[in-house]
Amino acid sequence: MSSVHELFVKNKVAVGGGILALVLISWLCWYFSATQVIKRQLVGLTWEVNKKSSQESTMETALKMREVKAALTESCRVMVPETHFNDVLERDSAIMYLMYYRDRYETISVSFERMDITFPAKTEAAVRANVLLKRQKGQAAPTEVAAPALLTLKKESGGWRLTQVELAAALVND
Repeated sequence: MSSVHELFVKNKVAVGGGILALVLISWLCWYFSATQVIKRQLVGLTWEVNKKSSQESTMETALKMREVKAALTESCRVMVPETHFNDVLERDSAIMYLMYYRDRYETISVSFERMDITFPAKTEAAVRANVLLKRQKGQAAPTEVAAPALLTLKKESGGWRLTQVELAAALVND
C-alpha cells in the first residue's frame, strides 16, 4: 500500500493530468453525443418575432428562415392528426407555410421544451417534445399554448434533418 502512495506522491503532476484528461474526454463525449447535438439544433430553431418593434424586410425574414430550411430534408411529412392533415411538403413549400403563419401575428415565439430523444436506428432519431407557442393577433391579449410534438430526424450530410413532424392542432389553429 505504501508503494502505491509513494507512486502517487512522486507523480502528482502525471496523476492530476490523467484525471483532468479523463474528465475532459468524458465531457467532450457527452457534448458531441447525438442526443446533445439534436437538442442544440432544436433549441437553435427557437425563434421570436415582434412586428411592432421592427418592420423586417423580406431579406431579414429569409435569413431567419435559413436555419429552419437547413434543418429540413428535401421533403418533410407534416401531420396534424386531429384535423386529418397529412401531407409531404417540399422544403421551400414548408418555409412558405411558416412565413405565412408568422405574418398572421403581431408577436410570435416558438420554443421546444422537455425533449425526450430516442434512436430507433443508427441514423434515425425520434424526439418527443413539448412545444411552447406564444402568439398575439392584432390588439388581442397574447395567448400561450403548450402542446406535444413528435419529430422524426434522419442523419444525412453530416447533420440531423427533420423528415417528419407531428403537431397538435392547438399549435396550428387559432
